[in-house]
Amino acid sequence: MRNASVPQRNLLILLLATVISYACYVRGEQNPYARYIADGLAAIDEGSLEPVPDRELFDAAMEGMVGALRRYGDEHSQYLPEAEADPLRADIRQQFGGIGVRIGFEGDPPRLVIVGPPEPGTPADRANLLPGDQILAIDDHATKGMAMADVLRLMRGQPGTKIHLLIQQEHAAQPRPVDLVREVINIESILGDRRNDEGGWEFRLAADPLIAHVRIASFGDRTAMEFARVLEQVTADGAATVVLDLRENAGGALDAAVAVCEMLLPAEKVIVETRGRDQSLRQRYATTMDGGYLDLPLAVVVNQNSASAAEIVAACLQDHGRAVVVGERTYGKGTVQQLVPLESGRSLLKLTWASFWRPSGEKIHRSAGSAADGTWGVMPNPGYQRTLTPEEYAAYQKYRADRDILGLRQRSNTAGNGDPEVAADFVDEQLKRAVDYLRSELNE
Repeated sequence: MRNASVPQRNLLILLLATVISYACYVRGEQNPYARYIADGLAAIDEGSLEPVPDRELFDAAMEGMVGALRRYGDEHSQYLPEAEADPLRADIRQQFGGIGVRIGFEGDPPRLVIVGPPEPGTPADRANLLPGDQILAIDDHATKGMAMADVLRLMRGQPGTKIHLLIQQEHAAQPRPVDLVREVINIESILGDRRNDEGGWEFRLAADPLIAHVRIASFGDRTAMEFARVLEQVTADGAATVVLDLRENAGGALDAAVAVCEMLLPAEKVIVETRGRDQSLRQRYATTMDGGYLDLPLAVVVNQNSASAAEIVAACLQDHGRAVVVGERTYGKGTVQQLVPLESGRSLLKLTWASFWRPSGEKIHRSAGSAADGTWGVMPNPGYQRTLTPEEYAAYQKYRADRDILGLRQRSNTAGNGDPEVAADFVDEQLKRAVDYLRSELNE
């Protein structure tokens, strides 16, 4: 009986191979250029005077096709080879293999340093790495002059793999080697107003605990869960209203943006529509039940770098009168990208396949050549626009970075007036405008 099964298995394999071959043939007949590309690759591979690795030929072909898409106005399709595809997957999953530190370049010339306390319980925490420690080398690669993309490629890796660092601590005579084993590190997408002394987030404003400052940095697989947990926490702690801060949020997963809106809207409210070629409707996303926070007053803060999924949330809440939008006009990225796995998933084609439209029926996307006064992006509500000058924006960025990294005690010592909230009002005029609106709502 066992021998009788072998011919059956071979027959099944033969049938599958026949079906697959026929499918490839049909696709080639439908689009003969698929065959032409394969013929060209084979000709170069076999006959070119200078041999070129197949990997580089494939990368060049994909980059060329994406370049053609861009010439036709598609700014956001992208080919991602394996080295670039893996970080994108990690950002969407909000997980990667690492050691649990935030890093950045500081000084002139730039030095790679640890810019905040390690996440509790991570390899970096157990190794007693400290804010301000300089990373001189990663796995014997000197970090001097290294690009951040290369730094992240070396720092991240599969959980369970080893990493060797050369660390120079302040006031230490000599650098010390540190050997660590990478673990699963979760990326936060929901951030608070400021770091506390333990490195956690404080969401409620120190000057007005009735107002919570909730920032969504990106939209990933864990964003909806994190957002629900934070709303439950801040309302239980006594917050009566929320500033939803979407500044610098470049977007992310459409499903996560939809889930955030569902928590804040009544049932049967349109969140967003996606449309394909010729504006044909692909899908209409709408709430299926009442959200759990319908009575929570909201202000949404956006800036010129709020894009994509962030614009979906801001536009949806604005169109339904659920929130006042404060700040400045958003970026205007109203297209949806699909991640197409290539090479058995090693590389990715990030392909624009639809545009999204707000509940009002207006488009969000700023196409090439769109007029500055055209209908695109999300405009703040009348009376709530506050555009920053380049100098104000630079001051805000520096202030925000310090606030994200330092503990409350450290920040108070460096604020100049000992009151971090006074500093916030002075530097962050957009947040101040949102807070003033919510205070007026609470007083009515």
